[in-house]
Amino acid sequence: MSEASIVQSIEPFECASVLLVGFNRPDFMASQIAAIRSAAPKKLYIAVDGPRLDRDGEVELCCRVQECVSLVDWPCDVKTLFRDKNLGCKLSISSAITWFFEQEEEGIILEDDCAPTLDFFRFATAMLKKYRNDERVGAINGFNFFNLQSDTRASYHFSRHMDVWGWASWRRVWEKYDVENYRHSTRFEKAISSSKMTRYYKKVFFEYIKRLENGLSTWDVQLSLLFLAEGYLSVVPKERLISNMGLSDNRATHTSNYVYWADKWIKTGKADNPIVDAVEITPDEKADYIREKMEGAFLPRVFTYIGSKMPCLIKAIALIGKILEKCCPILFRL
Repeated sequence: MSEASIVQSIEPFECASVLLVGFNRPDFMASQIAAIRSAAPKKLYIAVDGPRLDRDGEVELCCRVQECVSLVDWPCDVKTLFRDKNLGCKLSISSAITWFFEQEEEGIILEDDCAPTLDFFRFATAMLKKYRNDERVGAINGFNFFNLQSDTRASYHFSRHMDVWGWASWRRVWEKYDVENYRHSTRFEKAISSSKMTRYYKKVFFEYIKRLENGLSTWDVQLSLLFLAEGYLSVVPKERLISNMGLSDNRATHTSNYVYWADKWIKTGKADNPIVDAVEITPDEKADYIREKMEGAFLPRVFTYIGSKMPCLIKAIALIGKILEKCCPILFRL
């Protein structure tokens, strides 16, 4: 890899603008603001959905989340979007991101349970600048599910997948987003069918379109569909720079049940400094393929199912899984 492929050191840096989205978890919100403090962005946008009136205590919880804005104690222009009524996951988050990009050309988006490292802010800020005008690149992801990457000399690779557990993007991309885009299912079904994804992953995407049509309240699948249809690539760091603290949290909207991989997904690594660029702007097909195989593997899905139904067995499952991963890792790709 040539010296020309090395970006200058990203220390010190001026953090890109940040959008923080929350709802009813004041503890998570406070932790996020503490994490963001380390990067000290000059602009911070905070959006909080309104309470569900049929849930006891949620009015107070949402108020406490809103009050977390007082924890911003560094020089910062803070803008807030506090909802009086509950919009739900689908509309509250998508409209908050629209609000953010109406005011910013680019920036970092965090939900309250996706805890970033300082390296994530540095990495995302540098990549936003580097690929600002490259129409092939649609986002920067902070989450590398299994820390997979073919060329370990580089600091990151490109992926077909768009992951929203801590990410960054540009207005030019979000302007193409439509939270109701799944209604144009023919376009996306063709994109799924013609993609290089594994059979399992294609099945998951087809099922998500059906669930959206049946009222699933989410916004991120629509973004993944956009990436498939537009052929966008995501920048993915060599190591995971975000910890998903919302997995198996009973307050989460979609990830409240046990997930076998959760123990790995709360661990973070570090970003290279200086950053070494990927040689080619093409997807790391091997990393994408192995990730898809691991997520779709039979054994982890069985472990997840058993753990969700019988929480008393979770510790035993983790121990058995750890032994099997060490002795026969191929079982976690079948």
